[in-house]
Amino acid sequence: MIPVLEKVQRLERYIQTTEGQVDWIIENTLDKLLQRERQKLLQQRARLRSQMADFEVQYGWMSKEFYPRFERGELGDDMNFIEWSATIEMVEHLEQAIADLGESTEE
Repeated sequence: MIPVLEKVQRLERYIQTTEGQVDWIIENTLDKLLQRERQKLLQQRARLRSQMADFEVQYGWMSKEFYPRFERGELGDDMNFIEWSATIEMVEHLEQAIADLGESTEE
């Protein structure tokens, strides 16, 4: 089986050789794939943001207040703090991935 990245590279080469003139089915399929993946990431981000909100309520801090203090080592290594920190980092990673997939009217 061909790895996904190689398939995407093949498709890119094909599109380049056709000077961007591809069948509408290819374009429509790509749009749907991007939209599907973006929607999946948006759902993951929503779940993680909910977890962040739970931590914020539990500890009375906003994540933007907590995270720098945790990173500087001011709060120790309580397991909840480690999980909260990891959740913040996952949200940041998802936000970048969502941006990489491009704009969508569904958010």
